[in-house]
Amino acid sequence: MNHSALVKPPAEEPQVTDSKQLVKSHFSERVGEWAANFSDLELPSLDAQNVISRHRFTLEMLEGVIPPGSKVLDVGCGTGDMAARLAERGYEVWGVDIAEPMIRYASHRHKSCRFRVGDAESIPFEDDTFDAVVCLGVIEYLADDAPALSEIRRVLKPGGSAVVSTPSAASPLPRMDRLCVQLVAVVRPLYHLVKYRLRGQRPPVPPTASTVTIRRYYLGKWRRTLRSCGFTCEESVCHGWGWYRSELGFVFDFVSRGAALSRRGLERCFGRAPLSRAKNVLVRSRLLSWLAWEQIVRLSVLKSGILMISANWFEVFDAVL
Repeated sequence: MNHSALVKPPAEEPQVTDSKQLVKSHFSERVGEWAANFSDLELPSLDAQNVISRHRFTLEMLEGVIPPGSKVLDVGCGTGDMAARLAERGYEVWGVDIAEPMIRYASHRHKSCRFRVGDAESIPFEDDTFDAVVCLGVIEYLADDAPALSEIRRVLKPGGSAVVSTPSAASPLPRMDRLCVQLVAVVRPLYHLVKYRLRGQRPPVPPTASTVTIRRYYLGKWRRTLRSCGFTCEESVCHGWGWYRSELGFVFDFVSRGAALSRRGLERCFGRAPLSRAKNVLVRSRLLSWLAWEQIVRLSVLKSGILMISANWFEVFDAVL
């Protein structure tokens, strides 16, 4: 197959805004940090557990509707681990990412020429190219949802599916994280005074806080946005228990690793299948899943006017429910 035929001819470069440049720099500097999420699978950190969980649910969603051999595009592929897992299951996978260091790492690690630098708002492939598109941890960094969603819809074949993840605005975990940051900021001067200054030592310089903006989404409103962009939501799960960025993050990692050990003990006693079924019930429960950090939705493309009218009725039901 001539893979170059899939590539969209060069067009005018998309405008690189200040916010997009910040995102590009943010991820370009974190190749090693991101790759570390997949390097220690024995007792992964909380961040790594969330990424691995995200990948697992995405694979389950796609495998239920997209047969092996189908063409899949990973938008925001990062280090290429999601693309590699899809390829292991028999899919023809391509990956694009705005950060060139991520693409260099993915191409070298996975020994593939199907990774290329690309913008989610100007995907470098022809219309109706892919049977499925995966877009995980990308939309929330953009200034607007519509351009990227329009591009995803454009490169999908009729009847294609997309899996998209976004942070939940309903979850209390980000608020807890911000509270931890504020508490540490209050205590840090006293701590540094006792530990360093009274001993005549210079305290360490705290790491520079990221200036990248992450938008969060209420699931009901997010579904309406997706329908306005030509998609319908087929299924959704909510998962993940926080991405703690404060100095107290080690506490949550410690608890998380303890929970991982406990889970392994339960798996030895009862087997993986019952625990996996229980987790699948939890992430789909409206009563409890709103607590989770992130939501993943599987979408199909609305192609007809009849379906668009149906989508408007679903908006009414969402507003009521």
